[in-house]
Amino acid sequence: MTEHVLVWHPKVPGDSPAESDEQLRLIGMPTGLVRAARQTPADEELTAASRAVMNEVVADLKRRTSEPDAPPTRVSLHGLDEAEKATIADILGEGDVWAKVGLDDAYWRVVESVMTGIWRIESSTADGAQGEWIEIGPVPTPILRAATELPRAAIQVPEQMPKGAMNAPALLFELQQRSSDYRPGAENHVINFTLLPLTDVDAQVLTAVLGQVPLVIRSGGFGSSRVFATGLRHVWAVQFINGMGNVILDTLEIGGVPVSVLAAREDFEDSAGRLGEILQAFN
Repeated sequence: MTEHVLVWHPKVPGDSPAESDEQLRLIGMPTGLVRAARQTPADEELTAASRAVMNEVVADLKRRTSEPDAPPTRVSLHGLDEAEKATIADILGEGDVWAKVGLDDAYWRVVESVMTGIWRIESSTADGAQGEWIEIGPVPTPILRAATELPRAAIQVPEQMPKGAMNAPALLFELQQRSSDYRPGAENHVINFTLLPLTDVDAQVLTAVLGQVPLVIRSGGFGSSRVFATGLRHVWAVQFINGMGNVILDTLEIGGVPVSVLAAREDFEDSAGRLGEILQAFN
């Protein structure tokens, strides 16, 4: 287990002060995304409007088997009634990746479908406007926007380090250099703190200097992880969690959105086949 875990406390608009990252999935998701489970009969009818939405999703998934890195596609749910939206939600289900994003006066909550690469998104703004839609892609637009627009291009490394700092100064200079040198499409670089031990002071300096922006991603399933966007562009804190809720691998990843939350070409192909089979069961 990592001896000195970096402690991140993201403040995302819309969170209550008492809400913790451990509550992200159950409390953090809006009521529109987390619905009471219900059985969807195989003979339930898909209306023409809801089937058109699902067909659009399948078509885009198939396209991505040859264009996996294409920008996300947004499929509107505008015009569907609540029953149609509920049926679509039941078909898509809830997968293992969830995210919370704050940018300007907007707040997004995101959940991936059980079929990888399909994302259900709800937004709210300071003036009360709300929206709901589906996106298909490796990672949805709100995460891409926040990762690009929120973090700073440079950090100010303190000239004087507090007593007890050991590896923090060198790490901060390395992070700044790698952040500046990163170009889209390049392979991410990972700094593993299990292999590079930190003192408590090092951990405090790193988190204080890097800072955070309101973007947090949680991945469940077999290998649970949580991803925090730091205040330095292209630098992500990625922590892997065991079944007891303890951090077993603590890293900083420099590059694009961490691969642990991205959908790949094979995922799009698999999701297109699975969703197509499900739709065949409906009249």
